[in-house]
Amino acid sequence: MGSVAVRDLVERTDHEVAVGELRSAAADELATSLGIPVRAVDVEETTSLAAALADVDLVLNTTLMRLNPPVTRAAIQAGVHLVDLGAYWRETVAQLEMDEEARAAGCRIVPGCGVAPGLTNILVRHAADTLEAVESVRLLSYITHPMSTSPGIVYTRFDASVGTAMVLHDGQLEERPCFGGEETIAFPEPYGTQSVHLVPHPEPVTLPRYFDLRNVVFKVGYPPDETARIRALLELEFDSGEPFEHVGTWIVPRDLAAAYIGRAGLPSDLPTANLKRVEVEGRSGGRPVTLVFDLVVERVGEPSASAAITGTVAAVAANLVAESGPAGVLTPEAVFQPGPFLEALRGRGFEVSEATLAR
Repeated sequence: MGSVAVRDLVERTDHEVAVGELRSAAADELATSLGIPVRAVDVEETTSLAAALADVDLVLNTTLMRLNPPVTRAAIQAGVHLVDLGAYWRETVAQLEMDEEARAAGCRIVPGCGVAPGLTNILVRHAADTLEAVESVRLLSYITHPMSTSPGIVYTRFDASVGTAMVLHDGQLEERPCFGGEETIAFPEPYGTQSVHLVPHPEPVTLPRYFDLRNVVFKVGYPPDETARIRALLELEFDSGEPFEHVGTWIVPRDLAAAYIGRAGLPSDLPTANLKRVEVEGRSGGRPVTLVFDLVVERVGEPSASAAITGTVAAVAANLVAESGPAGVLTPEAVFQPGPFLEALRGRGFEVSEATLAR
């Protein structure tokens, strides 16, 4: 995702771009191919991160979700603008709580601007700008790339599958178990009907801050074999962060699983897809209607469909935030005009279809 964003920023904007990475031959190769510098940065080490931010205007954070709050705080302390790919609801709430500090520092902070959260939020704003009133939002996702794509995907699947998800129900936020609330959704062909379940996405928390909504839910689905693998790993407690000792070595189960499963990478001939559906119920001309937005992204090999769309959305967002915007910690629906944003994506080959259904 970070590689896609870097390439987009270098090839489509006039910004001076540098890559920050700790140890990565891939980052070196990418930077060399684009003629840009690489800086050695350990985002978990305060001095290293502060040094990396000392002479930049904006940081696009494409690290693991759990690092979003500390990187956000570092950006504010350095007086630097920031965009990131998004996190789950707890991390996003922690970032939103830094709003006053960001405004005082004059920092423009836009957390959660990949494909979801991110583009999903912007599509809800597009619907809200179109309708007389909005009432309910359903955000639905289907993703086919496997955990073996990368270690980061293993961590992401674990974090998406445990703990609690937030749901806005009849105007009240409720915590519900992740991997619950299963239902089947008819996605565009050839993907057809797929099972989806609750995940701890932040949209049910952030969208009601800007729109008068009664209901918001986010659910995701994977191919059946991937879902079975996740369930099996959870049953065996491979998501645990508690270390155990084996032959004199301390091992963290989730780190072991991420390193081992994610070592394979994405096969060069494997097709992947990332589907997003946004359903917004509201009123138009005094009548109840539902606006339905569908995005279907398909790729073969690297980058995966998820990397392609997520990195591209983040690059578009970073370019816009670098140019102008309000100070503070504001999520995408509060910052971006849908028309220009969707046009920028269209120019990069990503098209969102729209339909209006009477209710």
